[in-house]
Amino acid sequence: MKIRILLDNGLEVKEATSLAEKFLLLGLESISESANYDRVPKTQMSVRFDNGKTNKMTKDHAHVFARPNGQGKELFAVNIDGSGHDGSSGKAIPRKVGEFLKDKGYAMPLNLVIESMSLSSALEDCFVVFIVYEH
Repeated sequence: MKIRILLDNGLEVKEATSLAEKFLLLGLESISESANYDRVPKTQMSVRFDNGKTNKMTKDHAHVFARPNGQGKELFAVNIDGSGHDGSSGKAIPRKVGEFLKDKGYAMPLNLVIESMSLSSALEDCFVVFIVYEH
């Protein structure tokens, strides 16, 4: 998304690569989500931690970005129980990101692939889980 900003000396065009950057370029603050980003150690990636909202029926979750400070492409979002958030399902979690999130209290899938629902949340919600296999 390109945003045109009117300056004293004319019009300037800037490119925003993330929602957070769009808000910053427009001089707005996101009220619903945090503007603090943690850097994933030994990577260029950053993470924004958001609290869940009962009125929206969301869980605490993290958004992972390709670059520091929420810059670059959002790679995926994951709930604290390890399930996908905002449509992130089937996404592979880089090992260093998985370790970082686990240290922050997030339940990471053993295969580091985000599924739409974790086994623990399914059991909490009284779902019946069938595991079918052949010999």
